[in-house]
Amino acid sequence: MKNSKKILSVVLSLVIVLSFAGCRRATMENADVDNGLKAFNTMVKKYPANKGFHKELQHWGFKLPSGEKFEWTKDTSANKADFAMVMLADPFVKAGLDVTILDKKEWLYEPAAKMDGVDLPNRLIKTYNVSDKKEISNGSEDALRRILKQDPMLMKYIKDEKHYMIMLGEGYAMHFAEVLGLSDEDVEIALKAEALIKAGLDVKKLEGSGFKLEVAGKDNMESKDDQLVKGFKLK
Repeated sequence: MKNSKKILSVVLSLVIVLSFAGCRRATMENADVDNGLKAFNTMVKKYPANKGFHKELQHWGFKLPSGEKFEWTKDTSANKADFAMVMLADPFVKAGLDVTILDKKEWLYEPAAKMDGVDLPNRLIKTYNVSDKKEISNGSEDALRRILKQDPMLMKYIKDEKHYMIMLGEGYAMHFAEVLGLSDEDVEIALKAEALIKAGLDVKKLEGSGFKLEVAGKDNMESKDDQLVKGFKLK
């Protein structure tokens, strides 16, 4: 009986130690990633009709009011586009962009097509590869968490704007509000302007597309690059 009590005491002590260690690990997570994921998932849950899954591409996507999308992969080993921002291509092409000049490692141009019974427009896609590691994720939230766990620095918090942003390389980001409805824009797409301008884009001709040029250090204090930015109010 005494031996049984000793064994039970040892087991309980181990459980307490392991539980304490587990709590310590939880508090050591990257706060920007933890809080950013919470804000992003809250947004997606509030607008479930905006979320979709592309079986062929193994990508989750969140659609924005004028047709743009933010996408993230189910498995980082599935393809080279673990993150993607999808823009309507026609406004850029009409403003002089030659899509054949863009770096194909970072940009894709997809002509209009029908996918899963849905008619899709011409699309300009900014891609970003995080890794080629095999991941087995369970749902959209787990998929995004697994990507950011591989590179937590891709999630940042902008205190002045009360926005989080997921970065897709230097100068590219998808911003989303910490709390929906507290600012004029719930979501924002930011594209590095330099590559697009070098490929023939005349920024002045983008008028009416929703994109505007923000000059680094003047209109935009968060980036060292001039960016083309478009904001969205979810509804």
